[in-house]
Amino acid sequence: MTEKLELTRRKLLAGIAGVGAASAGAGLGTSAYLNDTESFTDNSITAGALNLAVSVDVRAKSPDLPDPEVASETGTDDTADGNVVTITVSDLKPGDWFLLEWDAEVYGNPGYVQVTSVDEDYANAEGANPEPETDTAAPGDLGRTLLTSIWADFQTLGSTDVRQYLVDLDPTTDVSSTGLSAYETPDLDGVTPSGAHYTTLDEAHAVYQTGVLMRDAGGAPLVVGNNGDSGTFYQLFELPPGVGNDVQGDSVTFSLRFDAEQVRNNDAPFGGA
Repeated sequence: MTEKLELTRRKLLAGIAGVGAASAGAGLGTSAYLNDTESFTDNSITAGALNLAVSVDVRAKSPDLPDPEVASETGTDDTADGNVVTITVSDLKPGDWFLLEWDAEVYGNPGYVQVTSVDEDYANAEGANPEPETDTAAPGDLGRTLLTSIWADFQTLGSTDVRQYLVDLDPTTDVSSTGLSAYETPDLDGVTPSGAHYTTLDEAHAVYQTGVLMRDAGGAPLVVGNNGDSGTFYQLFELPPGVGNDVQGDSVTFSLRFDAEQVRNNDAPFGGA
């Protein structure tokens, strides 16, 4: 048997309208999707900086010694920061002395500082002597007679001889490592009443030519810069009164080099030296 499906115009229109409504509903759902955008722009990575500057001042000298001259290649500036600074002391006589203040500053990041007496720059020259002397062969005699010692601090209390107020002898310039806390007048060989033995310039060079790391009072590597300490120390030079004629006309030249390394991620500054 055949069943007939009759579609009247009313039924057909109703069906078409239903299809249209369904289509309109689907269109409404797809037009309301959610969206969002996030961005990281202008990203930058900058390496840290470390800058070392070292200054030197003549803090005091014996009354009759001509003023030591501190000058740089660009003028009279006493700071080495990409700049060469020269200290010249002339007409040094037995009994004369002078005191230098070295000040190392590290900027950008805290650093450790090492001081080196540059071996290729160290020289003793035998000069012309108007008097007879027992040793006329090179090298000169000034480096083996001129005493030099390094101190942590000094206090000027009105005396013209500030040596009396030097504090804490650095063991690197004490042959006997006595831990002398205050200055004592040495004999001709650099030995003091308490047994400390100030080094000669030759002996000090032998210690510093391989580099000496600056340390704090407790012996730990000194942190310089960025709220750390400044690397300040005092170097005393003195020619004992009993030195004879052999030093007349002689001269000695030396260079001190300061190097800095960052503190962070550095468990063995300068290779643990």
